[in-house]
Amino acid sequence: QLRAQEQEEITRILTSFSNPLLGILAGTVFTAIIQSSSASVGILQALANSGVIAYSNSVFVLFGQNIGTCITAVLAAIGTNRNAKRTTIIHLMFNIIGTIIFTIISLTTPFVSIMEGITSDPVAQIANVHTTFNIITTLLLLPFGTYMAKLATRILPESQEESEQVQH
Repeated sequence: QLRAQEQEEITRILTSFSNPLLGILAGTVFTAIIQSSSASVGILQALANSGVIAYSNSVFVLFGQNIGTCITAVLAAIGTNRNAKRTTIIHLMFNIIGTIIFTIISLTTPFVSIMEGITSDPVAQIANVHTTFNIITTLLLLPFGTYMAKLATRILPESQEESEQVQH
């Protein structure tokens, strides 16, 4: 359980921004630190439900939380083979690209207010945006899976030793 001082610090970090990029950064860092996207989203929902963070700001924190959740895959990939590390790179790319897409959509269209209009419950609003983020990002990026795999291989190419093993 978090002490009151820790709770206040978390609240300050997640709510003291006006720039969407800072909200994304706050969500990324916070989720990476606690290594639980479920807990991080739950905390965000509680803050929004109590009125501590505005829904319009919470969506950017949520987008950052999608990036921050990749920390578990990054940590799990330590000491694994290159393909496991490439999978982690693809996971990161997926969430970073999704965040870029949804940040642009949120800043240039009425997406945030449309999602807000579906329900008056801040907890459900955040859940709806989170679900929409993952479904739409998956649908958009699914056709590019092969390209993302090739890019991950370019980012993390085979080592000299692996190349020699393939040739023998």
